[in-house]
Amino acid sequence: MQKIRSFGISLLKAYDFLSDGCAQLSAWLLLGMTLIITYEVIVRYFFNRPTIWTVDFTDYIMLYTTFFASAWLLKNEGHVRLTLVAEHLSPRSQKVLEAITSFISAIVCAFIIWYGVRDCWDAVKNSITLPRPIPVPKYMVLVVIPFGCFLLFVQFIRNAFKMLRSIKETA
Repeated sequence: MQKIRSFGISLLKAYDFLSDGCAQLSAWLLLGMTLIITYEVIVRYFFNRPTIWTVDFTDYIMLYTTFFASAWLLKNEGHVRLTLVAEHLSPRSQKVLEAITSFISAIVCAFIIWYGVRDCWDAVKNSITLPRPIPVPKYMVLVVIPFGCFLLFVQFIRNAFKMLRSIKETA
């Protein structure tokens, strides 16, 4: 039993490392996007030489930063919350509500993972490229969606069990 518990703790540490790394990568991507936009402004307005790739690549970066950072944001309770109903509940009921919403959110993430993997595989199998000025394989854009939702799925499950443990301890 101790080996299983130790393995589970190791997996959670690896998950935390991956989630933190993705959040840091997201921050670097945002810096890169800022530099790309600055470059575009300079070459467009000072040299009259607009680029054909900046809009597409900033779109991709926004998608990647969203899915890379979302699990870390959830782990650190940085998401926007609607507390209109929850703030009128008892602390125990708030924890129950949070556990339920975490499980429902995990189920939604599981569906997005399933469809995201299916769409990525279809794009790879059929060699689909996005019809943009610089053609990009579609799977390279889509792959971040199931990946980020997998990280979110794990974090929602962790949050739900954390709330259930908290309810159990206060009972």
